[in-house]
Amino acid sequence: MNDTTFSIYKSSISGEMNGEHGSEPIDIKKHPLTKLLYTRNCDCKMAGNLSSIYQTLIALYNLSKNSFYYSDEIVNTFIEKMEQTIMKKVSRLEEKLAGVLTEHIVPARILQHIFGDKFGRSSNKAISENGLSVDMVNELVRQIVRQKFEQRLPSGDIYDDYIRFLSGEQVSLMEISYTKQQQKQKQKQKAKSQDNDTMDMFDKRHQLPLCKKVEDYFASTIRIEDDVVKRMLGLPVSIPIFTLHYSGGGRQNVINVYPTVQFMYSHHINPRYITEDVRGVLGGANVPSRYYEDFLATVAAESKMEELDSKSESEMFHTETKLNGIRQNPQYSLVGIQPGVYIIGMKDQFNIHDIETHPLRDHMQCAMDEIGFVLFDKTNTKSVDEFGPYFIEQYILLDALSKQEVAQNVITYYCRHKDKLEKGLESYNEKRGKGFICWRFLSFAS
Repeated sequence: MNDTTFSIYKSSISGEMNGEHGSEPIDIKKHPLTKLLYTRNCDCKMAGNLSSIYQTLIALYNLSKNSFYYSDEIVNTFIEKMEQTIMKKVSRLEEKLAGVLTEHIVPARILQHIFGDKFGRSSNKAISENGLSVDMVNELVRQIVRQKFEQRLPSGDIYDDYIRFLSGEQVSLMEISYTKQQQKQKQKQKAKSQDNDTMDMFDKRHQLPLCKKVEDYFASTIRIEDDVVKRMLGLPVSIPIFTLHYSGGGRQNVINVYPTVQFMYSHHINPRYITEDVRGVLGGANVPSRYYEDFLATVAAESKMEELDSKSESEMFHTETKLNGIRQNPQYSLVGIQPGVYIIGMKDQFNIHDIETHPLRDHMQCAMDEIGFVLFDKTNTKSVDEFGPYFIEQYILLDALSKQEVAQNVITYYCRHKDKLEKGLESYNEKRGKGFICWRFLSFAS
């Protein structure tokens, strides 16, 4: 095998590190400059993450018990937090791990050496030069367990520095940890489809920072009335994100779609939608009653019908998108307020349970998702020309946003075979579901 020579452009390198011109290739690992950079890079990298040091504690616990397997009492952290049982289980776990490591000298010494080696690489002298006693190791184990399950509060002492270092020298004490396999899987998923749960970072001028502070978030979610974060995510913005004109019946109808705050935080929108005007509208959200009154007044003024000038065009069905800030193939739920006025939210954001506590519940008439399933309906109408789950506007939007085949079929029948469509609706009893997603039942209804 022939050696491969790499030519590297170098500057500001001392003479002893730079080989003479025409010298033989050398092992890059033995080059003084490469070795120096590699060592410095390793020292600057994070010493690990909290998950890895927690797994080390579990391994040492297994060593002390002569066991290969470990049975964890905390299986689902989220459920434990919601049921408010997490603290008791974390306390038992830290007592178990700290107690065993104190009683067994070998695992305790191993852990002491691991901590010493990790902390010795820290640029913080308070960490690197401060020796760890057995008691400090014991306390640090307890702090690691609490931090792992997000039950630790800042202590204001050296243990904050220890935990921060073990979490990757991050400013916050909250750990975000991914394995290499998870990172690769996430990258593949993002490249393959836009339907992933990772929002691309918007340019700073299009970002929308909103903040709500609560003393105990999990406690505030027990009662929907107290969940201020959820209420904020449900706020509709009175500036359309999608506008479409369609002509038919001698009139030109305007459809405006307004996003919720939660939909604006998704990867389904064009970031250019978030402007100073949008930020200005949300600035009034501190007074909810006034905010919703302004929203209803604004959308009512914008949902006006316009007469067509040409009578010949009245016989044609025509749609034209005037504004679209929504990306292709979004996953959404769409709630109808009145003809021409719709609010778009995230998938299942407008289910029947959320609607009951929403401030606009009296104005919300029906809702569908991007497939065409009817989430709820208060109109009890079965007409393509009346507002409800069969209203033609629902399927115009379904076609424009999702390109669903059922929507295209409905529009085709509406234009060419409207009498068949209405006849099928009249005889359909809705026992198999509402909406034209039940197309096969409607087509063959007797």
